[in-house]
Amino acid sequence: MRILNVINVRWYNATAWYAVSLSSALKCSGHDVVVCGLPGSPPVLKARDAGLETIEAGINSSNPFKVLAAMGTMDRILMSYQPDIIIANRGEFFGYFTWRRITKQNFKLVRVRGDIRPPKNGFFNRIMHNRCTDAIICSGEFIAESYRQNLKTPDSALNVVYGGVDTKRFRKSEFARIKIRDEFGFTEDDHVVGIVGRFDPVKGHENLIKAVGKVYREGRRNIRLVIAGFDAVSQTESIKNMIYDNGIEDITIITGFREDIADIYNSFDVCVVSSLGSEAICRVGMEAMACGVPLITSDTGVLPEISKNVYPKNDWERLSELLTDYDPSVTVYSLDDFASAFHKIMRM
Repeated sequence: MRILNVINVRWYNATAWYAVSLSSALKCSGHDVVVCGLPGSPPVLKARDAGLETIEAGINSSNPFKVLAAMGTMDRILMSYQPDIIIANRGEFFGYFTWRRITKQNFKLVRVRGDIRPPKNGFFNRIMHNRCTDAIICSGEFIAESYRQNLKTPDSALNVVYGGVDTKRFRKSEFARIKIRDEFGFTEDDHVVGIVGRFDPVKGHENLIKAVGKVYREGRRNIRLVIAGFDAVSQTESIKNMIYDNGIEDITIITGFREDIADIYNSFDVCVVSSLGSEAICRVGMEAMACGVPLITSDTGVLPEISKNVYPKNDWERLSELLTDYDPSVTVYSLDDFASAFHKIMRM
């Protein structure tokens, strides 16, 4: 199959990661895949790094003249590449693809949605999604439900696929566990709790720090905390202040940005995703579980759908209980499974 995956995202967020991962999975399963993105955008660069063929097109402008020029560009792309399937990951330019779908009808159109915001209700949006699209893939059941509620989309058109990670990179490694614990000064007897992600209040670092502090003060002296992250909305200094205020500076490591993130996961006994919002896609949770690390999450977005250990997002005291009493089983979401799910949806 010839597949054009349109990833017109301005930055490399979870939506772009999901789309590039799907492209890699489909290429590995034998399909001809081309990624189309905005000129010079991070998703295009990441796709190239993954060995994918890319095309650049400025298709996100609202300027009428630029829209017409973009339509001409896309017409030429479709004529030269002649895809069997087009995957649209954003609403921008989706109208063009639905128009081409019903006027040419020589490709199948898939709408992928990994956005926390529900689809907008409206006559034209219902027509585009319910009548002009061959399949809708949602990164979580809660997104599929928003389609049912807002657009009255039938169940037969909705599919939930959580994504997948490269299990050749993210896998259990006793060597990595020993190496990183030795680097951090931890022993095998230590109970290591980890969190991975940028420093941003929405990621809930403060709740996790409070929870670890509570467990430590209550007598679990072998608990340790690894915060693998980097400055973003919040700065490292503010994270250090939280750690100091909770009295756990002697048992906490802040790694900064790390390239060896799979090794970092392997050093954990449990990984926590303590987010207060968003999480339409949970890359961290899937990466951790692929490394054999149990997952504890808040009840935000897709997290309750992939985690066996869930607490109310603002209840850090409940989180503290889960840190030492959780279901240790994991679910592995691989790229092979990602591609297989797409094949079943499209009956390829």
